[in-house]
Amino acid sequence: MKNLKNLLVILGVIVLSACSNSDEKNIDDLNDRDLSEVMQGFQEKINDIQIPAGLTNSSDANAQTTATYINVVKSYGLIFSAFFTVPSNATAQKPNVAAKNAATGNTQTYTWSDGQSTINYTVTELVDRYTFSYSIESPSFTGKVMDGFSLKDESLAELNMYDAGGTSLTMKWSYINGTATLDVKDNAGSQFILIANSDNSGTLEVFEDGSLSVKCTWNASGNGTLINYQTGETFSW
Repeated sequence: MKNLKNLLVILGVIVLSACSNSDEKNIDDLNDRDLSEVMQGFQEKINDIQIPAGLTNSSDANAQTTATYINVVKSYGLIFSAFFTVPSNATAQKPNVAAKNAATGNTQTYTWSDGQSTINYTVTELVDRYTFSYSIESPSFTGKVMDGFSLKDESLAELNMYDAGGTSLTMKWSYINGTATLDVKDNAGSQFILIANSDNSGTLEVFEDGSLSVKCTWNASGNGTLINYQTGETFSW
């Protein structure tokens, strides 16, 4: 999970430049619908994932480990979704008539800068989804850092993060019949898969080097088990 933790730090630094001035957007008057908040529902659903009080309040070490894992996965999801917070100093590129007529959907590019780094965030509205592309121009790195899509019904989203070596991290999100699934994976084989049910029960699997390392399961009351596949031990609380 070392790569995941390092990427979390990098993500947070970049997002801070967007969140520092996110009250009102300096957006040109576009004829098309403003697309700057299309990921709001995504973030709300991640916030709605609850950890049972019986789990968070347990004094059992393995229950506390499970709660920590859940919060880590939620944090990744929230940081990814925070990328789509368009700050007050952003400007939106107004598409020319020829570009609008040639486009397959409504496309808008939002640009902002902190004086050293410039962010370009492009979102396109298609029939059933929004697609995203996120690039940065900075002294340390210039290029695309993320792309992906989100279905309009908010049932599925996929985000890919890039570095100089290619795809560094992916996150898949689904929300079907009240069950949320968050799948975060880096290019070194570290992975979290969180399944959170509407009654606050769920499971979480942790993979290291592509192999299942830990599996946590809990019910709506917060009682559960943790299986450590590296040691062969099972713990219950």
